Amino acid sequence: MRRRDEIIIVPVGHIASIVADGELLYLSTLKNERHAITYRLKDLEARLDPSRFIRLGRGTLANVDLITKVNVMPGGTHVALLSNGQKLQVSRLQSRLLRERFLKL
Repeated sequence: MRRRDEIIIVPVGHIASIVADGELLYLSTLKNERHAITYRLKDLEARLDPSRFIRLGRGTLANVDLITKVNVMPGGTHVALLSNGQKLQVSRLQSRLLRERFLKL
């Protein structure tokens, strides 16, 4: 990650989630630090290990190892709770894929 006068190195294992908001991606860490990066989510997702990161919705990736609970919401969607305290919405389609993935573990 690059700031004006420094580069911040975040090990992949420390990434809790990546959430798109407009033109920026917000990367959250285990310690709940938040960094803005200019990158396309699709490109970043292609570089991350699919066994460690799962898409929760159109603009959200999460570290599977940090998902501590998944709450069922009305309408067939879910909310994933991460060990860093984050609550992330899970789309209806991804809810089904998330259930299948955790049931296989």
